[in-house]
Amino acid sequence: MMARSGSLKRGKIAIIGAGWAGLAAAVELAGKADVTLFEASRVAGGRARGVADKGFSFLDNGQHLLIGAYRHVFELLDKIGVNHHEIFLRQPMQWHLHDGVQFRARRLLPAPFHLLTAILQAKGARLPEKLRLLHQITALTLWHKKQHLPDVSVAQWLEKQHVSQKWQAQFWQPLVWGALNTPMQSASLRVLANVLADGIWHSRENSNYCLPKVDLGAVLANPALSYVQARGVRYLPEHRVQKMVYQNQQLALFGETFDRAIVAVAPYHLLNVLPENWLTPSFQAAISQIKYHAITTVYLRYNRPVALPAAITGFADGTTQWLIDRSQINGANEIAAVISVSDQHGALSPEQWVQRVQADLQRILPDLPAPIAVQTITEKRATIAADVQRPIPNPREFAQYGVLLAGDYFSARYPATLETAVQSGMNAARQILKTLA
Repeated sequence: MMARSGSLKRGKIAIIGAGWAGLAAAVELAGKADVTLFEASRVAGGRARGVADKGFSFLDNGQHLLIGAYRHVFELLDKIGVNHHEIFLRQPMQWHLHDGVQFRARRLLPAPFHLLTAILQAKGARLPEKLRLLHQITALTLWHKKQHLPDVSVAQWLEKQHVSQKWQAQFWQPLVWGALNTPMQSASLRVLANVLADGIWHSRENSNYCLPKVDLGAVLANPALSYVQARGVRYLPEHRVQKMVYQNQQLALFGETFDRAIVAVAPYHLLNVLPENWLTPSFQAAISQIKYHAITTVYLRYNRPVALPAAITGFADGTTQWLIDRSQINGANEIAAVISVSDQHGALSPEQWVQRVQADLQRILPDLPAPIAVQTITEKRATIAADVQRPIPNPREFAQYGVLLAGDYFSARYPATLETAVQSGMNAARQILKTLA
């Protein structure tokens, strides 16, 4: 409950942070309250934004893959008038490891048979191996239904199931890296099982890959800003909030007072934004225990078409985990190489990352020339580690002051993704709307 009595006919709301969570909150509140959106950077989008293209068709601060299960993201895009059927390449889930197993979800079969049949028809594995993989998937599904069981790491569970090195390397490890961006040794089995049950296995459409054809600023940040500003939201970039002030049941920011606020910043910025006397030991402990992993994306442009066997081609053994073939997305002679948990490779220079990715590419295309343009982007704290028993701060701990928190790290059920960021921002805005008359 909030520390103020009564309700407001039209609240004055501050949103701190214009990442995907803050933008989602702004869209929900636009036209329903007097909203000001503060952003520390020059551009909106947070950890999923476009950057200067340097001759590429587009560049983001990291390659992102969406799936059809991102219901809240697509709901938001519909609301702000973005035709996501045009700006994404949608494909049935395809598992294509150059040095391993390969299968593709069946378009006409209902879930989960669209994937079960695909595995049975997979290339690169014998029938007994395929049956063992299906047995492992079934075992995980049964484990997931027993909610009372304690969580364990994916690696611990695989060891208990006596999973072969082949399936660890060619299925489970790439799956965990792609879905959780966390090493198997510490990754939460329950979170992985939630992702599979609610997303990939739930429906055929949920498992679809959705690859953006344009930068993430054009996908969401820019149209969201246009939508909210057209409805009266004031957007203030390059305004870094330091230590909110709470007095007389109002919040003071940059010489203005607000009735409510949504703080949608990364967890490592939270302690700089919230007043010290609000911070309980349990909240500070939860924030301090959050772990992060780096993701490196290497963009390469060539002077001739580069045709990979699949739009997303991976490796079981290599520096690169997944290669995104843009010629199949927007016609550009470009590759985006993704290395999840890239901190495990040590401190490599941009040139070293390019050399390693180019070497992986030449395993597929031996005559591939040197790229004519490259760009390496490493986000050192790109994602929250989806560890076993990871700490989840209470996002409503400050509701008594009229403040709600939003971000991808508040979901106990799912890993930190664009979907959980948008869902969190929407939920925070809807909680505030309940307090308005």
